[in-house]
Amino acid sequence: MRFLTLLVALSIGVNNGCGVAFAAAGADPKSKTAVQRYRQGFNQGVTRTDQLKDPVLQAIRRRMIARQRVSYKELQMLADRGDGVAAIYVAKRLAENPKLTADAIHYYTIACSTGRAGAVAPLSRLLSATSETVSEPRLAQAEKTLRDHAARGNPVAAAQLVKFYKSGRPFGAKPDEVLRLERQAAVGGDSKTALNLAISMISQGLAGDQEKEEARHFLTIAKDSAEPSTSAIAAAVLRRLEKEPTNLLEVSQ
Repeated sequence: MRFLTLLVALSIGVNNGCGVAFAAAGADPKSKTAVQRYRQGFNQGVTRTDQLKDPVLQAIRRRMIARQRVSYKELQMLADRGDGVAAIYVAKRLAENPKLTADAIHYYTIACSTGRAGAVAPLSRLLSATSETVSEPRLAQAEKTLRDHAARGNPVAAAQLVKFYKSGRPFGAKPDEVLRLERQAAVGGDSKTALNLAISMISQGLAGDQEKEEARHFLTIAKDSAEPSTSAIAAAVLRRLEKEPTNLLEVSQ
């Protein structure tokens, strides 16, 4: 029973220390090679001027790339044809007006759907701020693109989805998805999430050796954390786990 009390106290300490954090996967996200690798698998939309058949649109895109004057309407024309860069510019402009949040979400979603990771954070902020004025199709597309980015190891997309699914807004409560994303993060090396998962599993009672081994695996990941407090807590819980019965219900009887 003392072990259970210890776990509750440790869980509170870990959760107060910080929220769910996800480790970024791969190399330097700012390097050109890393960006190209990240965007593989996305429908990248318009990435070259010669993909546009209309000479007018080609001229607009050349001016945009050269950072010359381009009107909002012209940017919108490019964005509506799948140009992720133009979509970000349009979304930024729309986000300045709270009444146009739904449209800003739409254009950030376009940018995200072309694999542009820089649009994930602003899209998530807008989704956190509002949902009532956003149509179901737009919400569905925003959720899909965040899931696509989370599947590629994007820490912001994964953390935001966990928050959205836990709160139930704006995509509805999805506890199974929360667990899947947290396990994905833990296996990927996120020590704090691994520690939280292990503590949660042990607190609820381990049903058998398989669950005990999974909890041990998460604690081992957390024990290797570069953060001293996380490593120390994981090591302490791991030592106690080896001495306690598999099912904590046995402790209280």
